[in-house]
Amino acid sequence: MSALPQPPYVRLTVKAVGDHSAAVARLRPGTRIVVEGPYGAFTKYAQQRPQALLVAAGIGVTALRSLLEDMPRNAAPVVLLRGTRPEDLVLRKEVADLVRYRRGRLHELVGTREQAMLDERSLPRLVPDLHRRDIFVCGPEGFVTTIVDLAARLGIPAEAVHHEAYAL
Repeated sequence: MSALPQPPYVRLTVKAVGDHSAAVARLRPGTRIVVEGPYGAFTKYAQQRPQALLVAAGIGVTALRSLLEDMPRNAAPVVLLRGTRPEDLVLRKEVADLVRYRRGRLHELVGTREQAMLDERSLPRLVPDLHRRDIFVCGPEGFVTTIVDLAARLGIPAEAVHHEAYAL
């Protein structure tokens, strides 16, 4: 789900990476589907600190976008979007608008892993008040694991790190 539900509608954003996800494009309007979740890791209710850092790579931006939409007007989130190419930053305009509306900051990290690195030096530079924020991270498994491990190395308590990974 890439937006808050607006009954009777829900919005799904799907990246066609295999047979099952590609089949979604062939669904006809009115087809009944079953949707599970969210299960609590990516909701505003998981947040324990006054502000948040939201980090996404690839299609992980969908969960991040929904969370942004649900944040209060003065939430001041910091958002990091990671992609190899600019076109990999899915929903970038919507995310930018939501960040601006909530008086936050958006960093678009585009390039190879070496060119757009998130590490012990770059993350605190991008987010100087990192230790006062909950961290929400969503994306491919390897990316999520890297960010969760980085947060631990930087001394962020595990209860302040919320994550959701997508597997292919």
